[in-house]
Amino acid sequence: MEEQLINVIRWTHIASGFTALVVAPVAMIVRKGGDAHRLWGKVFFYAMAVVAITAIVIGIVRPNIFLAMVALFSFHLVASGYRSLYHKKLHEGQKPATMDIVLQATAGLINGGLFIWGFTSLVLGHRSNSAIIFLVFGLIGSLMVWRNIQRFYKHSHDKHEWLFAHMSGFLGGYIATVSAFSAVNMEFIKPVWLQWLWPTIIGTPLIILWVNSYKKKLTRGKRTRDVVETRIH
Repeated sequence: MEEQLINVIRWTHIASGFTALVVAPVAMIVRKGGDAHRLWGKVFFYAMAVVAITAIVIGIVRPNIFLAMVALFSFHLVASGYRSLYHKKLHEGQKPATMDIVLQATAGLINGGLFIWGFTSLVLGHRSNSAIIFLVFGLIGSLMVWRNIQRFYKHSHDKHEWLFAHMSGFLGGYIATVSAFSAVNMEFIKPVWLQWLWPTIIGTPLIILWVNSYKKKLTRGKRTRDVVETRIH
């Protein structure tokens, strides 16, 4: 009975991961903020939530802390991107909700743990694939936590920060999804750490370029509604 339940959870995890992998590009292609973008964005978000929950369960039942922590890393990015949609008035003095603080604090502990684990392993001479992956993911996750906390409490705000945070979070979460897919299905890539990290190596510069392209459009005098459809929460 237990084995059957685990299989159900595993297949739910796989199906949700595949769904996230497929629908995210659709949300990227359609007009930002439109009904189609919102629909597929929500599908992606909830699929990633299921991926994280099932990964944690599997990681506990079949002890695999690596699987659980990487799942939480990727969900933090997506959840932060989703919550940024509710931060459209930070430039007017809006304060983060309790759930925002809990999300970032939890992610800070997890990503800090990943980074320390990877860094300590490398310093001690244990140059394993997992040490490299933990170090990179932990560093990226910790930087994202820092940027989010800084965005909440800094004195001067760009009124479009919520948009850039939304893009960075969801696109970063998608990179994590591609990373998991690569690790499972692209075993021909060597060394093993590259199976996990090539999407980050390629995707991170692309995210920066894409976000910067929106920043340029908005700084050149274009109105927000000409670039994306917005609804203030």
